[in-house]
Amino acid sequence: MEDKTMYFRQPRYFGDFKCIGGTCSNSCCIGWRIDWYKNEIDKITDDPRCSEELKELVSKSFAQIENSNIYPVILGAGKRCPFLTEDNFCKIQRELGAEYLSHTCSVYPRHHIIAGEAAYQYCNMSCPEVMNKLLNSEKSMDLVNVAIREHITIKGAAMNNENLLAEHPELKYRGELLEFFYEIIADKKHDVETSIILGALAAQSLSKIVDAKDYDSIPEAIKQIKPQFHNGAQLKSIKNIKPNYYVKLGAVGEILKSIFQVNIMSALTDKEGKPNIDLYIRGEKRLADTFKERQFYLRNIALNLLLEFVLPFKFIGKTIFENYSIFAAAFALFKLNVIATAELTDLAERKASNPKVNVIGGNLKIKVVAKYDTEKYINKSAALISRNICHNNENAKKLLEELHNRNFSTPAYLALLIR
Repeated sequence: MEDKTMYFRQPRYFGDFKCIGGTCSNSCCIGWRIDWYKNEIDKITDDPRCSEELKELVSKSFAQIENSNIYPVILGAGKRCPFLTEDNFCKIQRELGAEYLSHTCSVYPRHHIIAGEAAYQYCNMSCPEVMNKLLNSEKSMDLVNVAIREHITIKGAAMNNENLLAEHPELKYRGELLEFFYEIIADKKHDVETSIILGALAAQSLSKIVDAKDYDSIPEAIKQIKPQFHNGAQLKSIKNIKPNYYVKLGAVGEILKSIFQVNIMSALTDKEGKPNIDLYIRGEKRLADTFKERQFYLRNIALNLLLEFVLPFKFIGKTIFENYSIFAAAFALFKLNVIATAELTDLAERKASNPKVNVIGGNLKIKVVAKYDTEKYINKSAALISRNICHNNENAKKLLEELHNRNFSTPAYLALLIR
């Protein structure tokens, strides 16, 4: 971390988050690729307190990537980490202490973005306990400053360096732009969908400034754009955008299928395989009813996604608008997945009680499960997007490619995905 960094900037929930270990409902030690470095492995086996049993387990539990210092853990049965005990605790931590975990294991789900004098801290929603904290309060996503009282080092943070700034001078304003987009999405004067559309318009304007290489006008441009968020005519035009259900069930559904390789949209199609708008509208109403007394749920999830996508610079070299498009589309995927998975469970239950009900399974195996409330699907869908797009750069790039290929790379088309 640069010495000039003076404070952490973080959502309120960040300070309350603690790993709950073996009691977690979705352990990050199961099903994840976990990378270690040679020095981290050696630290375990070189310690005189390390048992022979643990040394033997270490010797057969790591693969190596060719021409790399990275050693991925070889997962065992059920895709479990070999160091995970039957009661879902880590053998390494139990025997030697938490300081012997890899950087990945000790830090996840926490991440950092360094911008100017602040180090932004946030957690990935792929962790169930993060979701518990994030959805606990309307103020969970309020950004607060926490003083740094001593020099620390943060590894793996998104940050600028001299070479990067020379090639991309717009990164000089990483902090100002992040705060700007955060302010847009956090504005409770608008519903979250309107806020995301306003953000898309702002991202398009700022991209033009960067394209013109007028980098130092970014702070002034931000000042000029802000009053437009309360422009009555513009807000009216956004609110008058009518939902295009065929876009939602067609384009967004196909993108979901393309990225996640599963036909979740089978829950929202009729016997001929065509989109069933009535089913979708019913699902939307169910979602709205869930949020009736907790309007902050959607906004908190959108704000955390904004941080997870390191807006506006997840991919250096892509425009501000392109990076923003990934975020906006991911939010649309999240909402559609909540509706589709809830509807899928309902279909499976009706199929169980009445064999004549037709369920189009696609390539998705439908199991009869107990009925969950929509809130559970909110948590699952947020984790799905976080894990498979925010964590996975290839899928994030694929999402952007899908938007380009379908000519959805404008604020107007993003509005159709969101509304």
